Amino acid sequence: MGEDLKDAKILIVDDQQVNIDVLVGLLNISGYNNYESISDSNLVMSSIRENQPDLILLDLMMPDVSGFDILEMIKADASLNKNMSILVLTADASNETKRKALQLGASDFLTKPFDLTEVNLRIKNLLTTVKLVSQLSNYNHVLEHKVSERTSELNTALENVKKQNEILRDIAWTQSHIVRAPLSRIMGVVYFLQSQKGSEQNTESTEHVSHSHHFDQAQLMQAIIDSAVELDQIVREITEKTQKANLNLG
Repeated sequence: MGEDLKDAKILIVDDQQVNIDVLVGLLNISGYNNYESISDSNLVMSSIRENQPDLILLDLMMPDVSGFDILEMIKADASLNKNMSILVLTADASNETKRKALQLGASDFLTKPFDLTEVNLRIKNLLTTVKLVSQLSNYNHVLEHKVSERTSELNTALENVKKQNEILRDIAWTQSHIVRAPLSRIMGVVYFLQSQKGSEQNTESTEHVSHSHHFDQAQLMQAIIDSAVELDQIVREITEKTQKANLNLG
């Protein structure tokens, strides 16, 4: 993570050029290479909005637009990076100044003249915090995206199950109702033939029965054929629907 911090965007804001030079020298020695400095506080907010820095080294006591004013504008601007850290550097060491700066959103506070080693450590700590918060935010975004994807997949699977259930209900209804019709006709013919066979064995007028049986036999055979064809078509439709249901399940 240490190397990643060297690319962090840092903005130095101080109306005294000598203070800017000291901080720039510190950043260079520490390996930070992505920084900008501004001595005119009127230009600060436009730079912040354009560059969205990770860390601001902010002087409080400046003419025209003070550090307090800048803190208030940053706090009020919802378009700015809320993970941004602000290290306040000022000669005013009063508790009231510290309290006010922290209430307005300052992340840390150092008084001038400051120790460069301490400034360097505070910069590193604040940038580490920014990095970790950014990683957490990205992780939450990725997690939300994955949850959304998984929810979509589950909804799709649920729809497929619903469609499959509809197909299976249709198949069940077909099997329990439509198939009965041709089967009933076929079984009716079988029962009729069985009854005719019994009548032939018991009747004394065999010639009349034989003629009547011959007449009905052609009709009965056609009924069997028609019912068999219808039953075959129904079985084919059930097979197709079953295959479709299996595909939806897969």
